[in-house]
Amino acid sequence: MPASASLLGGTADDVIQPFQIEGAAVRGRVVRLGPLVDDILNRHAYPDGVASLLAHALAMTALLGSAIKFEGKLIMQAKGDGAVKTIVVDYRTPGEMRGWVAFDQALYDAAVAKGVDPGREVPQLLGGGYLAFTIDQGPDTERYQGIVGLEGGTLAECAQKYFEDSEQLPSAVKLSAARVDGKWRAGGIMLQYLASAGHQHDDGDEDDDSWRESAILMASTRDEELVNPALTPTQVLFRLFHERGVRVFDPLSLAVFCQCSRERIEDVLAQFAGDDMSDMVVDGKIVVTCEFCSRVYEFEPPAE
Repeated sequence: MPASASLLGGTADDVIQPFQIEGAAVRGRVVRLGPLVDDILNRHAYPDGVASLLAHALAMTALLGSAIKFEGKLIMQAKGDGAVKTIVVDYRTPGEMRGWVAFDQALYDAAVAKGVDPGREVPQLLGGGYLAFTIDQGPDTERYQGIVGLEGGTLAECAQKYFEDSEQLPSAVKLSAARVDGKWRAGGIMLQYLASAGHQHDDGDEDDDSWRESAILMASTRDEELVNPALTPTQVLFRLFHERGVRVFDPLSLAVFCQCSRERIEDVLAQFAGDDMSDMVVDGKIVVTCEFCSRVYEFEPPAE
C-alpha cells in the first residue's frame, strides 16, 4: 500500500509521531522538539556542547517514553567521569518532559580546546560511565531499571546497545539537535523490529530483509531533516518510506513540566537538623534553586 497523501501534512513541533512500515515487521516513532527543547535549555546557561547533549537526551527519552502504555514515568540518567557528570531527563505520561545537566566548566573548556568530534561526544564529554533507564509506576510499585555502559560514540548508539543487551530487540536510533534561527530544536527517529515469538532469523527471511532495508533508509535521514521547522515528521516519513508505504497513527503532543513547588521544598527542608539548616543560610536567607527549571525559592531561616 502506498503512503497516504495525509503524510504531507501533520503537526510540526513538540510531537511524537508513531508509524508502521507497510508489509514489514517494523514499527517506529519520530520525535520533533521545538519550543519545548528551547524552553528547557534556555532556563540554564549551558554551553552549546552541553546543551546539545541534553537536547539529544530529551529527544531520545521522548522516543522511548512514548511507548509506555500505563500511567507512570521514564527516567533517563547518564553518569560519566568526564566534563559532563550527569544528564537527567524525565518523561511523564501522557507526554510531559523536563531535564538538566551537571558538568564541570573547566573540564568542558579543556575538552573543547582539544576538539570535540561530531559523533564522538559521549567519550569526549561524558567519558566512561553508564546509561540507565528507569520506569516508575508510582509509590506503591517497584521500579524497573535497565543499565548499559557508555560504549557508543553518541547517545543514539548507547540506546541501540541498551536495546540489544537488555531488551533483545533490534532497534535503530538517530538523533539530531541544532540552533535554527537562534532557537534550539531537536529531533529523532527510531525503528524497532517486531519479530514474532519464536521467530528464527536466517539470511533469506523476508522480515529480516525488510528490517535491513528499513534501517538503511532510516540511516539516510539527514540531521537537518530531523530539526527542520518547515518539514513535518510525517513529511520526513514520506520521504523515507513512500516506495514501500508507511502507516501513521495518532500523534502525541509533548509539553514541559516541573514538579517543584514551595511546599515540596519546605517539606524537604523540614527534614534537616538545626545545624544543617544553619549551614544553608547565605546573606540571611536559605536559597534553593530547582535543578530542572532553575526557579529560585527563598526561605527565612528558622528562629534560634
